[in-house]
Amino acid sequence: MRPQRRTLLALLVAAAWSGLPVVRAAEPVSAPPERQALVIGNGAYNNGLLPNTRADADLIAGALRRAGFRVTLAKDLGRSALYDTVRQFATGLTAGATAVVYYAGHGMQINGVNYLIPTDMSPTSEAGVALKAYPLSALHERLALAPSAVNMVILDACRNNPFQPMPAVRMRAIGNLGLGPAVAPRGTLVAYSTAPGQLAEDGTGRKNSIYTETLAGLIGQPGLPVTDLFRTVADQVRRRTLEDQQPWVESSLVGDAYFRPPPGLRYGAPMAPDKTGAVAGAAKPAGRYRSGDKPGALGSEGDAAWYRHLDERGWTELDWQLQQRVGQSGAEEVAELKRRAAKGNVVAMTTLGRIEQACQGGAGRTACGKRARQWFQQAATLGFPVAQNELGEMYYEGREVPKDLAAARRWLTQAAQANYPRARINLAQLDMMQSRSPEAVRNMLDTLMKSNQSMMAPPGR
Repeated sequence: MRPQRRTLLALLVAAAWSGLPVVRAAEPVSAPPERQALVIGNGAYNNGLLPNTRADADLIAGALRRAGFRVTLAKDLGRSALYDTVRQFATGLTAGATAVVYYAGHGMQINGVNYLIPTDMSPTSEAGVALKAYPLSALHERLALAPSAVNMVILDACRNNPFQPMPAVRMRAIGNLGLGPAVAPRGTLVAYSTAPGQLAEDGTGRKNSIYTETLAGLIGQPGLPVTDLFRTVADQVRRRTLEDQQPWVESSLVGDAYFRPPPGLRYGAPMAPDKTGAVAGAAKPAGRYRSGDKPGALGSEGDAAWYRHLDERGWTELDWQLQQRVGQSGAEEVAELKRRAAKGNVVAMTTLGRIEQACQGGAGRTACGKRARQWFQQAATLGFPVAQNELGEMYYEGREVPKDLAAARRWLTQAAQANYPRARINLAQLDMMQSRSPEAVRNMLDTLMKSNQSMMAPPGR
C-alpha cells in the first residue's frame, strides 16, 4: 500500500510542476430526497363493479411518473392486501421523502370515522364496517411513523352507497353522507374529491372522474405549490360541475411542497422561517371554512371565485346551462337542488329561483315569486352575480318587492363588477333612463355593442 501511495503523491507533484490539471476525487454529494407514490384503484367489488376507478388510478400513476415519482400501482385490493400494501409502502419510505397516496374506490364514514372499502368486503350493515373495512386513521398512522418529510393523501372516494343498490352507479360514497372531515396529521395534506357530507361525480359516460381528470392535468406543472394546485383543482371542479361538487383539503404542512418543484429547488428542501418565526410560503388550507368566510360558502370565494373570471362566452354558456336545468326540473331534480342549496351551492339556489320564476299564473303566482326572491337573495348575498342581477331586476320592476331603484342599482353594480354581461346592460339602461344625458345614451350603446347578442335583454325581459 505504501509504494502505491508514494507513486500517487509523486504524480500529483509532477502534475503541479508541469502545469497539468490535477484530477481530484469527487466529493460525496447527498442525493435529493425521494418522491414516492402509492396509487390504489379499487373497482371490482363483490357487490358490483365500480366504474372508472382503475382507469383513474392509471391516469394518476402516469401523471406522477412523468413528474418524477417512483410509483407503486395496485388495483382491486382486499382487506388483507390493503393493509400489507400500505405497510410495505410506508416501510419503504426514505428519510426526507415526499410521499403521495392516492385512492379511488368506495369510501364511507360511520359515526364520524372514515373508512376505505376493500374489494372483498360485502357490507350488510354499518356495524360490520369497523371489522371489515380499512380505517383511514390506519393509513395516517403508518405515514406518521415513516421518515418522510411530506405526506399527501388524495381520496377520490365519495361516490356511492354500498348498502343500497342503485340503478346507475354515479357516486363513490354512502348515501348522502360522503366522507367526514378529519384533522390532517403533522406534515400531511389530505385532499378529498368533495366536501364533507357531499357526493362526488363518478364520471358517468366518461373514462375518468372529473376530480381525477382535473388533478392529473395539473400535477405536471413545475413550481406550483400543492396548496395552490389543490385550490385550482377545487375551482375547476366546482366550475365543471356548476358547484355540485366542492373539493376539500385539510393541511398541516409547514412550508411549500410540490409535485414538480421549480427549477433549482431540491425536492423536499425545508423552508426557512422568517424573522417572525413564520415559514415563508407556509401552506394554507384550501377548500375549507376560514375566518371571515360567509356561511355556506366553500372554497375560494369573493374575487377569487371561479365565476369571477368568466369571459363573455363563459357567462353565456353558464346562463344556457342554468336554463337547461330549469327545463329539466322534475320533482326529483328540485329535491336534489334543494339539498345542494342547503349546503351553500349558489348555482342550485339560483336555479331554484328561476324555476319559481317560471311558475305559471294563477293563485300560486305570488307565492312562487316570493320563493324566487328568497332563493335569489340567498345566492346574491353569497356573491353570485347571476342571482345579484335577478334580484336587481326584481327591485327595478317592483316584482315581489317594492320598486326600489337604489336597491336595484346596488345589486346590478355588484353583478356588473364581476363582468356579468346582462348586469352591465341593465346598469347602463338604468343610468340612461335616470339621467337621459347624451353620455348615458352613448354608454348604453357602447355596452350593447360590446356585449354578446344573446345577452341583450333589458330589465324585466
